Amino acid sequence: MSRPSNQTIERYYFELFRSHYEVPEGEIVYTDKPDVILRGSQNIGVEIANFYLTSGADATSEQVQRARRLQILERAQALHRASGGKRIELWVGFNPEYPVHEPEPVALALATIATKVEDSPSGRVSRMLFEHVPELGLLIHSQKECPDAKWRPIQDYYGSTLSLERLRVLVSEKTKKLRDYQACDSYWLLLIVDFMDSAQDQDIQWPTGEVLEKSPFERILLYKPQFDQVVQVPQDD
Repeated sequence: MSRPSNQTIERYYFELFRSHYEVPEGEIVYTDKPDVILRGSQNIGVEIANFYLTSGADATSEQVQRARRLQILERAQALHRASGGKRIELWVGFNPEYPVHEPEPVALALATIATKVEDSPSGRVSRMLFEHVPELGLLIHSQKECPDAKWRPIQDYYGSTLSLERLRVLVSEKTKKLRDYQACDSYWLLLIVDFMDSAQDQDIQWPTGEVLEKSPFERILLYKPQFDQVVQVPQDD
């Protein structure tokens, strides 16, 4: 199944957003640079972006780590089966305090651990068996063999507090791109915090006393769709 295009995703988020936040009356035009234009008594350009806790260019970011964890699971299961291992199910929780830098050694270690526990009763694997692999935080296995057995990550995370520094970086990055936008009377920046994505999940309650430096965006809006929550970021006058 192909992944929806960026424009489809942006349209989906904006349609949700305007069901939770009053926007000026007028024609809604889905376009590019900015992503949406509200054509009314004034033209308002709306730029939409996901608010990730860290940049995807950062090797320790959840975006990068998630891909590496899946790579480890696929590789480790293949190694385990190639060595004659059983078709057991395995669920793996990774330790966020120890980001994966080299997937191959972790995959090799995980395959070896699976061989040691495949005949053990189903359940949680003793920490003693993988304490030498700090990237691993939790292992659970099922002794029962399945023809379509697949090793899976355990989604074990907690939302973070609002990342103010990352927000400032995002606003700065979007400000630099404004010169390439279609001309509008004013611009809004709509930042999506998708609770379902651990790389984004954070509390968007605005900290008391904090104010962002004035930007070219008339409004900077934080939006958490699953909670129908919209917060307008205060800016210096």
